[in-house]
Amino acid sequence: MEATYFWIIIYSCLIFGTGVLCDRKLERRQAVSSCSVNNDDMFYCSNKMCIEWSSVCDGYKDCSDGSDETRDTCARYEYGTNMTMACGRVHIQNQVISKKGNKEVKEAMVGTAPWYVRILKLYDDTYIRMCGGTIIAPNVVISEASYFWEEGMKSMKISVKDGLYIVSVGKYTYKNFKVDQDTDFHKKMNVKIIYLREGYNGTGNEDIAVIVLANKISFSNGFAAPVCIDWNGQYNVFNGDQGKVIVRDLSDDVEPTYFERNSSYINSITCQKLYPTVYSEVTSYEKFCAYRKLEPLYSYQGLGITFLHSNSHFLTGVNTRYDEDTNERMVQQFIDLRFYVHWIRGIINKHVTVNSCVLPTVEGVVYSYEDSNEILPHGTLIDNHLNINENCEVGYHKAYPSRFRFCQGKGKWLTNSEKLCFKMCPPLESDSLDIKCSHNGKYANCSNLSIPDTIARLSCKSTHSAPNGKDESPLQLICQSNGMWNKPLYTCNPNCGRVYIEIKLLINNGTKALVGTAPWNVGIYRFDKKKSNHDLICGGSIISPNLVVSAAHCFWNQGMLSNTISISDGLYKIAVGKYDRNFSIIDNEFTKIINVKIVYLTEGYNGHTGSYFEDIAVILLEKRVPFSDGVTPVCIDWNGEYKEENGDHGKIVGWGKTENASSSPILLEASLPYIDRSTCRGMYKNEFERYVTVDKFCAGSALGQGVGSGDSGAGLCFLHSDSYYLTGVVSSKDTDKNYSIATFTEIKYHIEWIRGLFDRYNKVK
Repeated sequence: MEATYFWIIIYSCLIFGTGVLCDRKLERRQAVSSCSVNNDDMFYCSNKMCIEWSSVCDGYKDCSDGSDETRDTCARYEYGTNMTMACGRVHIQNQVISKKGNKEVKEAMVGTAPWYVRILKLYDDTYIRMCGGTIIAPNVVISEASYFWEEGMKSMKISVKDGLYIVSVGKYTYKNFKVDQDTDFHKKMNVKIIYLREGYNGTGNEDIAVIVLANKISFSNGFAAPVCIDWNGQYNVFNGDQGKVIVRDLSDDVEPTYFERNSSYINSITCQKLYPTVYSEVTSYEKFCAYRKLEPLYSYQGLGITFLHSNSHFLTGVNTRYDEDTNERMVQQFIDLRFYVHWIRGIINKHVTVNSCVLPTVEGVVYSYEDSNEILPHGTLIDNHLNINENCEVGYHKAYPSRFRFCQGKGKWLTNSEKLCFKMCPPLESDSLDIKCSHNGKYANCSNLSIPDTIARLSCKSTHSAPNGKDESPLQLICQSNGMWNKPLYTCNPNCGRVYIEIKLLINNGTKALVGTAPWNVGIYRFDKKKSNHDLICGGSIISPNLVVSAAHCFWNQGMLSNTISISDGLYKIAVGKYDRNFSIIDNEFTKIINVKIVYLTEGYNGHTGSYFEDIAVILLEKRVPFSDGVTPVCIDWNGEYKEENGDHGKIVGWGKTENASSSPILLEASLPYIDRSTCRGMYKNEFERYVTVDKFCAGSALGQGVGSGDSGAGLCFLHSDSYYLTGVVSSKDTDKNYSIATFTEIKYHIEWIRGLFDRYNKVK
């Protein structure tokens, strides 16, 4: 059997003239790697490994799954599930108990040390007091060993017959136990088991007992509560520090009653020097002393002394004897509890969690009680004989329809060991890829979470091409059991500047137009509040899924404070795949309406005053445009490879003026000849040439096709290598001439500004 290891805390203590300082160190111990059948002396980890009970809640995860250090497990072992207050806290002040006639004699201890108990033994139908004790858990009390030890004992684990020993909780007077109604909160608890140290022989060292009760003490009323234990060795006590002890009054004028007193701490070396009578037979450093003023008040052996740390009382020692000295002081001797913390922890763990199981932490698994939808956190303690349903978190695939786990007690679960929940792979979504998925030969939808072994086959959409270095053949992805696809998605490059030609009937009067002749073209609409509709104001050209190029004068107003215009009220919208001017008409399956988010103008643009210099705008869309056969981007000559010559014809579409000077209801297409800037300026002698700025060229002819007022912002595109490239944006036209010649803002003049926005909003591959 393969062995594993755990660590236990060992205390090394140095005794000085003023106190005892203890340091913790870790000692490596071998742990059992698998559990024997019905091994009551071991803690069952949730992963079916076993460790010693004393290793539970010691601050170190000895179980590989951490089930020995969960919050629920460790909170219960320290304080109990029914507790409504923290350990070592006093919530009830001194109350009058003893009276003689109408005269109050003394104020007795009631609730100021709610961890105090008396231990009694049955003799001839009468319970006789034996010793005192201290509550440290709902069903565990600490006392001394001598009252329970007998010569020839075969085991230091004493199973107690019903009623032989009882613990009296909330008992504050020293009357016969049959007269037991001191307070409304007095309870009698049967003892179940008493643990003594293996090395104890009736005298001397290791005089400490751990008593396990048959039932749990209720902490709800404040008259009973556990004291704290310094489980992790955080605190030290020094000579002269004041601790609390419980004493009884044996004077003749009142019935015996219990009180609290302060006693001063003395370490073992100092005690041996000052009080040789008390320490005559004791040389062990595991004990210490405490003294108080001499008075007719005596303490039960087995009672504890507590010291205040961080506003809570901590049990530090167990009283084994008391004596008087010549200086009229009462001296008590105590077993130092810090040397037995590891042993005590093991017993508490065993008897607090014996009828419980810890819900293990399993990735993707969620727990609930039967017939309940409430989710139980990992690490929750589950009572014996309860069924727990197991399901999978969102994002995990359930391997089989149903599963439960049954708590057998002692930390042991009855459950199916096969893995239930498998992490699902994230949805596959792409604007550039066609994705076809299957699982076990059947169709699967990969736009949702995918279960393991789902196969996805990828290929570029017809509107896209494989990126450089990628094979055009379909790529296969597989969803793995760890919830990750075995390969990453890649992005195909959009086929820019390609036309999609299909003859379709677009208007009722029978006129036909070519759908897809300029799939990058958009209509820009502005909301008219007076008419409560959207009016077409300009055209534009798609250059990426979220960017459109248009003209600045479509958006600019005199006195604008910023050339970056944020749109949050839906004032501007763009329409893609649009052929009818009417905003409300959805022309075809390619038509989409998208809100404008931001409009960027150059800092140098100043409208008419600036002669429309830098009349260009880049529009950021609220959502990305889905590319299709009828909607694709135009190309941009990023590297300046192409140059137009005078007379070269470019394509432009728009909703400008027709021959009868009315706005066209449908999208029109024109072919315009290129005119360079110097030639264009020479054609005008009426001061219009000032609008032919350094970033302009012209297009059109004196008698041929041209652009109208409704075409502003539209793109003039020229064909290079079978793709159309955006070369200019419609800016202005001389209204004093009948020429069909207009100025265009040249794209290459502003290429770096456009590139900056393009790179900002589109990942550069």
